[in-house]
Amino acid sequence: MTNAQRLVQLGATKASGQVCGSVLLPTPDGRVDFVPHAQISWSDARIVHVQPIDRVPDPASALWLPAFVDLHAHWPQTAVRGQFSGQLLPWLRQSIWPAEAKFADEQVARAGVAAFLHTAQRAGTCSGLVFGPPFAGASQIFAQIAPHGWIEGPAIMEVNGPVALLQSAPMMLTELQTQNRDTVAISPRFAPSLSAEGLAACGLAAAATHWPVQSHLAENIDELRWVAELFAEAEDYTDVYDRAGLLGPRTILAHAIHLSDRELQRLAATGTWVAHCPTSNEALGSGRMPLERLRQFGLRWVLATDVGAGPQLSQFDVMRAFLRLHPPELTTAVDALCRTTAIAGAFLAQFDQGLQGLGTLAAGAPAHLIAVPRPTGNDAEAILRSLFSSLPDNAEQVPLAVVAWGQPLDC
Repeated sequence: MTNAQRLVQLGATKASGQVCGSVLLPTPDGRVDFVPHAQISWSDARIVHVQPIDRVPDPASALWLPAFVDLHAHWPQTAVRGQFSGQLLPWLRQSIWPAEAKFADEQVARAGVAAFLHTAQRAGTCSGLVFGPPFAGASQIFAQIAPHGWIEGPAIMEVNGPVALLQSAPMMLTELQTQNRDTVAISPRFAPSLSAEGLAACGLAAAATHWPVQSHLAENIDELRWVAELFAEAEDYTDVYDRAGLLGPRTILAHAIHLSDRELQRLAATGTWVAHCPTSNEALGSGRMPLERLRQFGLRWVLATDVGAGPQLSQFDVMRAFLRLHPPELTTAVDALCRTTAIAGAFLAQFDQGLQGLGTLAAGAPAHLIAVPRPTGNDAEAILRSLFSSLPDNAEQVPLAVVAWGQPLDC
């Protein structure tokens, strides 16, 4: 029996239905409530309620939680995830940029989008913010294929890369605007890929639209040295983006490992978000992100996969690494779940009223939910830790029941 068939047996039909089981309910304020016996109902692809019941009827021995939201991944890198080539800059030049060049071909792009979405959904991720290859045409294909809840933008590259991947930022942004899409992510790959004028054009586009901004910040020591050489007039790496008008509550920057106090203060003051990618940081030897400093300065942050440097599109894998790589006094499993669901969903909901409540199971939220076999434990923290310890190394292969927009997915 497939996961989708099992869901139908439990009561889910098309965009309306109901299931029973234990439920974890993450909230944007960082709390996770546990309901040991509950019925989850949805109608027209929206959650109606999570209703406590006296007991869970067989065969619903499942733990339900919201589907994951991934705010930093690269869809064209799905096929090369986990294929590392040393430090960040050589890895980009030798592995990633040649792989992304193939997506200029429309058929390759369509196959790549389908592979990414299938892998992500099978891992329990039904929405997110992602980078595409540096081609507006491939970006449009993603927009045509991806379900509601995914926001994408092509990596903008003007300089310091293969000629086949380079285009001026104003030209790329103009091409994206002519596609008449509701939301596109303004996506300068990272500061060394653009001129100061190109970064400023991205900032102007962000000011003129309600589009999100995504990029990378302070991932690698060699990267920092390169940025200092290229942008000698800037006070530091964060200042490069600040001068271009690219900081703010609609911006999310991945990594943020090697930052000064001044930079952290500025990110906090502007409300800029950080995507913490522990599996990617470990894979490329970038270093441990100083989580204690992000907490000290009050930054807003989420957990993300960063595929393809991250080896898996499973947020279970990311949450396990988060707990393993940081001191226990800095982490809880509850916090990890919130930053892959409700808190991440709140970022995306800024750009689409239809995504209000994303990453939660609150009434009116999108009916995105997943189920795993019920672990041991009587509170959210214990249940999650029991779940993480029981997962195989390749968490992408965990058998999940997945619902997106109220419809069971056969993953």
